[in-house]
Amino acid sequence: MSVEVPASAIEEQAAEWFSRRQDGPLDSASEAAFQTWLQQSEAHAIAYDDMQLLWADCDLLTRPALESEKVVVLPVGPSRRSRFRSMLTLAAALLLAIGMALGTNWYAQPTYQLNASADQQQLRTLQLQDGSEVVLNLGAQVHVRYFRDRREVELSAGEAFFSVSPDATKPFLISVGDAEVRVVGTRFNVRRSDQGVAVAVEQGTVQVDPGTQGLAPQLLQVGEVAEVDYRRGLVRNSELPTNEIGSWRTGMLIFRDRSLGELAQELSRYLDRPVLVADAQLAAKRVSGSLDIHQPELFLQALPLLLPVQISRTDDGRVMLQPL
Repeated sequence: MSVEVPASAIEEQAAEWFSRRQDGPLDSASEAAFQTWLQQSEAHAIAYDDMQLLWADCDLLTRPALESEKVVVLPVGPSRRSRFRSMLTLAAALLLAIGMALGTNWYAQPTYQLNASADQQQLRTLQLQDGSEVVLNLGAQVHVRYFRDRREVELSAGEAFFSVSPDATKPFLISVGDAEVRVVGTRFNVRRSDQGVAVAVEQGTVQVDPGTQGLAPQLLQVGEVAEVDYRRGLVRNSELPTNEIGSWRTGMLIFRDRSLGELAQELSRYLDRPVLVADAQLAAKRVSGSLDIHQPELFLQALPLLLPVQISRTDDGRVMLQPL
């Protein structure tokens, strides 16, 4: 006398066998038991084939890659076709739920990362994944992260010149403290200091958002410069010949109408020791000239010829600029 096994029980058995086989090869005893179960009834073979078809269809669904994945299928309904559709719907819903739970984290993960810095002896050129190029000035540091919808760079110290490959679907965003520089494809220079941020455009268009209430975003064209001074709460706009923008890449820094306080910070980086200005009035004085970034000491010695300052040095190596 044969006993008819309910279809739901057969499908549960098929799901159990399929799950065990997905976890890895069965041992010889378990494999023999599976083959015996498979051959006991045509219904068993059909139910197992349904599991394989369901799994293949689920693989076609777009979803985040998971380290491990286990789908539990609960068949319902009287007919094989309706049960199959119900199982597929349930699996799709489960994968969708997983995607909704993990999709945000998956989408937020960088597709490309790079942390780099230049030492005090030589400049450094970085070739990024998309063909963009970054030249780091002495002592500069950047952190690069590319995402599926944008490209981000943090300039955490110093100065860098950017040549950005165009990609309208992935804007290039540079964070410099509170400020953000936004481009699609262009060539420009970004300098970070204790006082603020300066951006100069050699080619294309660049948007600079100071990131501070009361300071409006700046849209810069070729040859335009924006200097954000956070201490004084203002943005200073000027123009430069394009051949002077990022001139330090040749080893010779050309500067025009730069404040002594900001220039002292440049000298600190090139000398690799602090250069301090004695008072705010002296620090606000403007100066123009050129500086061999590999021989900053020569410029320091010549500085009294440009401004009424005297130079002194402390026992710990600091340089003090004082008014005459």
